[in-house]
Amino acid sequence: MAPGADTRSQDWGWRATAAATAAAAAILATVYVAQYGFDLWPCELCLLQRVPYFLIVVLGGLALMPAVDSRSRRIVLFHLAGLFLLDAGFALYHTGVEFHWWEGPIACTGGSARGISVNDLMGALGKPAHPNCDEPAFLFMGISLAGFNVFVALGLAGASLAAALRKAWWSQP
Repeated sequence: MAPGADTRSQDWGWRATAAATAAAAAILATVYVAQYGFDLWPCELCLLQRVPYFLIVVLGGLALMPAVDSRSRRIVLFHLAGLFLLDAGFALYHTGVEFHWWEGPIACTGGSARGISVNDLMGALGKPAHPNCDEPAFLFMGISLAGFNVFVALGLAGASLAAALRKAWWSQP
């Protein structure tokens, strides 16, 4: 290998992208273990928070391919940071709904029974119950899972943005 040539293990952008992608995959694995292993079933807002993580795993996975150059990978890291920020926004909204700081979606918080017919009620009896978005499934030290997700997603957004802005990248081809 020629002196100065980058390998994936020496490429800062590849390592940062791999770390962000692995973190998103670990978070998804954790929520599925909580769901299927500990019966902490997600509400609609919980499911919404998973979407950016799935997109991060797909986009980050594509950026880890050998054909992707360093500058393109840096652009992907900016996008990953944006997706982490989007997820932090979803999680903050969900946290506010859980702690009744603001109203949540009617379909997810129980809402009003006005306008529901007997046929609607009979149809709902055959469907599995979904948890309400305004009732935290789990609290640790007074913080819900959505609350923890706010901090985790903000931290990962900051780390991805810092990696994308790293000065060593500006000189790479």
